[in-house]
Amino acid sequence: MAKVILGTNIILDYLSAGRPCHAEAVRLLEGIIDAGDVTPVVPAGCLKDAYYIMCRHYHNEPLVRERMDAFRKVVEVQALTDEVLDAAFASDEPDLEDAMVRATAVLLGAEAIITRDKSSYRGSGVPAMDAVTYCQSL
Repeated sequence: MAKVILGTNIILDYLSAGRPCHAEAVRLLEGIIDAGDVTPVVPAGCLKDAYYIMCRHYHNEPLVRERMDAFRKVVEVQALTDEVLDAAFASDEPDLEDAMVRATAVLLGAEAIITRDKSSYRGSGVPAMDAVTYCQSL
């Protein structure tokens, strides 16, 4: 089964109805689930970052925790392993979070990194694309 990596901004878009790209993120996850042959993968670090950002924004930790828990049950959460960290720290990526996402994608043999920040993954061997572009390929 093919795997795609969801970046932090896609997680935030999906979970936050007020964000401008919410509808695209919802269509993305619905399309992936309906396709049945693609697994959406979220690096554990991205899940943690999204949780932190949402708690600061909404000031409602119990609600954020509930939404994040429900979300993690429809995606595969990829652990932050020594192998991922070794690859991330050894990479030329200037942003460590992006390096961890990229390393996760490479190590899993993912077919894409879905993000709104495609420029951060220009040097990646795994193509980065936005939700709309990926949905068109389904």
